[in-house]
Amino acid sequence: MRPSDSGPSPDTGSSGATSLWHTSWTSTNRALPQRSVLIPPVIPILPVLLVLISILAFAPPTDALGPSDAPPLPLPDPGIYTIVEVDTAQELADACWNLTSHSAIIIAPGTYDLAGVSFPNGVDGRLTVGRFGASLISDVQIRGATGDPSDVVLLGAGMLDTTVPYVFQIFTATDVLIADLSAGNVYYHTVAIENDQGATRVHLYHCRLFDAGQQIVKGNQGSGPGAEDVVIEHCELFLTAGAVNHPEGSPPGSCYTNAIDAVGGRSWVVRDSTIHDIWCQDGTLAGPAILMWQGSSDSLIERTTIRSCSRGISLGLVGPTDHTGGIVRSCFIRWDPDAAYTRDAAIYTTSPGSTVLHNTILTGGTYAPNGGPVAIEVRFSGTTGVEIARNLMDGEVWLRDTTASLSDNLTTAAPSWFVDPASGDLHLASAAAAAAAVDAVDRRPDCVDDFDAALRPETSGDADIGADELGADAPIFADGFESGTSTAWTTAVP
Repeated sequence: MRPSDSGPSPDTGSSGATSLWHTSWTSTNRALPQRSVLIPPVIPILPVLLVLISILAFAPPTDALGPSDAPPLPLPDPGIYTIVEVDTAQELADACWNLTSHSAIIIAPGTYDLAGVSFPNGVDGRLTVGRFGASLISDVQIRGATGDPSDVVLLGAGMLDTTVPYVFQIFTATDVLIADLSAGNVYYHTVAIENDQGATRVHLYHCRLFDAGQQIVKGNQGSGPGAEDVVIEHCELFLTAGAVNHPEGSPPGSCYTNAIDAVGGRSWVVRDSTIHDIWCQDGTLAGPAILMWQGSSDSLIERTTIRSCSRGISLGLVGPTDHTGGIVRSCFIRWDPDAAYTRDAAIYTTSPGSTVLHNTILTGGTYAPNGGPVAIEVRFSGTTGVEIARNLMDGEVWLRDTTASLSDNLTTAAPSWFVDPASGDLHLASAAAAAAAVDAVDRRPDCVDDFDAALRPETSGDADIGADELGADAPIFADGFESGTSTAWTTAVP
């Protein structure tokens, strides 16, 4: 599927406010009231405007089933949920602090300055989901009202300003949904999942998460395993101008960044998302865009675009006990060959039993530790049972002090094989341009769909190497997402 063929987005109309959320509510005669947000008068207008401009400027290309193609979520049933509507930053902070099980906070359109709020914790500016040390709450939702992340923007005071350390810090809460909003410009993490306090089963859906002084999404653990069943889908995670040298980096004063950092995470899923511009302002090597480590297991990363970063996906980091199992499949990864910052492997695994399957990687030769370009690295002698298969790349697989099963990988890809590599669109341009990758392998039962969630052909020898299946039909959503007349939709990115 090409970007122009991607699933429809809702028609914004003349005002730009109509949305899938709004349409769904009106179709059931339960429309939410549209209210203006009252921004506190202390908001620093210029910094906020600069951040908002950056958010719009870094809108990704329209990736099929990426952030711009998120099907609408089911609405919170007022018969089950206590629904709280907010339209000021103070109301939002209070509503989060007072969350109880089976509650849904609906945030009206607007820009919310968290630095200007008197926070209930009496300490600093963070939205607390489940109070520290309290009894667990479960089944809670925090959602933008319109379904468009650009309509609801939650801002901290800056990546080096301690006033707002987090946007969301989830302590004693499980089964948490955060959806349809933008958030960032904070000192530590945009979303922190504190499993030492019981936080687990968090779903981040159709969000734009950006500009955290350290990691954008962080999963922490206590004495036991970390958070399990965290799902990040249809999200965009990015830094607008690279990562800062952080006073509390590791070591202090260093660039200490990832888009997603799961410590002890179990069965995390990242899918249908875009991650970009995770690099250090000082040019040193940034952390992996996605890092699953310190006892993590069974991570799944699929149908996700990673572009213009220092490093890509890392299952484990420092040894073979860092991660076990895990699958990386049907992803696009593209490095900027002209960037000034340091780059490393697109996919790196130290995880025994991991599988790297049907990905498309274009590095431009930017990582060449042995004199030749490397796209995928497998490291440590204890990293056994790894399979690397059917990846389309412009670099080799480096087996660093270990062995792995390698099959049907193509390492001679060139930019001319793809639709628009500069933007990260690594769909195959044509059968003629990418002849070596087309109709080359059989379909595997553990990777039946491609980057666009389109089925690979069942006929023997008709599946393509890499993430994209040339000419595959787009999926049909069973939930009616594609219903309506052709005039009811636009391909505009939220």
